[in-house]
Amino acid sequence: MDAEKKKILIVEDDADVARLLSARLKSAGYEALIASDAIQGVQFAHRQKPDLIILDLMLPAGDGLSVLENLRLSAYSSHIPIIVLTGIKDEDYKNKAMEKGVNAYFQKPYDADELLNAIKDILKAEGV
Repeated sequence: MDAEKKKILIVEDDADVARLLSARLKSAGYEALIASDAIQGVQFAHRQKPDLIILDLMLPAGDGLSVLENLRLSAYSSHIPIIVLTGIKDEDYKNKAMEKGVNAYFQKPYDADELLNAIKDILKAEGV
């Protein structure tokens, strides 16, 4: 594996969305990992130590906000930048996610170029 290749964990239960996002990330030069539910997402974050996490908030086996909270409270993942990518169109929910320390928040459908630019900017800002 290329030492410069950044690892991004996609926590997304919609297989089509996850595959498309993974393909876009790989074509942009990133390594992409996919977790399909909340529990797997937290486990992968701890084991794989990704450089960034893209997190859906509507997941089986756990609410997205609780996943976000678990990631932020864990010594293994508290430092990992998180981008929320969700279909939830609720300003209160967005505010709750932002309060828990997400780096960016995107609603589906999303603009792929905007998301890739956000990933690049966040990784650069975090010095990753």
